Amino acid sequence: MIIVNLFLVLIVLMIIVFVLSKMVIIVQQGEVKIVESFGKYVKTLDPGLHFLIPVLYQVKGRVSLKQTPLEIESQSVITRDNVIVEVDEAIKYHVTDVRAFVYDNEDSVTSMIQDCQSNLRGIIGKMDLNEVLNGTEEINASLFESVRDITAGYGLSIDRINIGEISVSDEIVNSMNKLITASRDKESTITISEGRKQSIILDSEANASQMQIDAEARAKQTKIDAEARAERTRIDAQAEAERIRITSEAEKQRILTLNQAIKESELNDQALAYLGIEAFKQVVRSNTNTVILPSNMTELGNIPVVKELWKDHEVNKVESNSVQ
Repeated sequence: MIIVNLFLVLIVLMIIVFVLSKMVIIVQQGEVKIVESFGKYVKTLDPGLHFLIPVLYQVKGRVSLKQTPLEIESQSVITRDNVIVEVDEAIKYHVTDVRAFVYDNEDSVTSMIQDCQSNLRGIIGKMDLNEVLNGTEEINASLFESVRDITAGYGLSIDRINIGEISVSDEIVNSMNKLITASRDKESTITISEGRKQSIILDSEANASQMQIDAEARAKQTKIDAEARAERTRIDAQAEAERIRITSEAEKQRILTLNQAIKESELNDQALAYLGIEAFKQVVRSNTNTVILPSNMTELGNIPVVKELWKDHEVNKVESNSVQ
């Protein structure tokens, strides 16, 4: 009998411990628990100690509120220029609405992955291969904006999306390498041509500048030479004018002196006539064939020599008439 009673007490204790274990609910920090009553959502238990009536209420499951990283398997995407690329994605997300996360979608995480892949295909499909390879940041931003509102509908918030490795086939890689090489050769040729062009322009500008400098120098030298010649001509003219003035003054002084000497010599008309005849003879005998005449031809008879010649002519005329 005692053994039976002990067994019953033990069973009761076990039932009490089981009930108590079902009543006491402990929720860890960074997560919540869903409480249902006969299959219906009742409430969400926050971190801490909670008590529930075991039969009426039960914990449906635990939901983490921490940020969760997720690697998405690579997928094949076709670019606008019909090149197939393999793209990897990495997502960081967290639950914002526990009820919507659990009840509004059968698998919210899978739906988020599918939405990201679908939108990624649409974004890359509008881009060329070069734009895809060089525009990962743009793709990340566009993908984030396109799926943010969609995932919020089933209780998820995407914190960040990163496009990982983008790979293409070996054939495309070889074609790209050839294209890059050709592009670099083209850029090199253009750079060399531009360098030659700039060199020619600089040489032409230098030659034009030198020609301009030479022309300015020649013009300046010509101006200096012209000014020097003008100054020389002016000096020569002044010297010639001074010479003429001095000569004129000397001749004037000589004439004045000669006239004064004549006045002081007290020569009569006969002596002056005699001197005039002698001077005229010297002129006639010279080789210059020079004849001195007065400025007034009516005074020609006043010249002593002419008077003598005229007298000889009249005498000869009279004698000739007498003989006849």
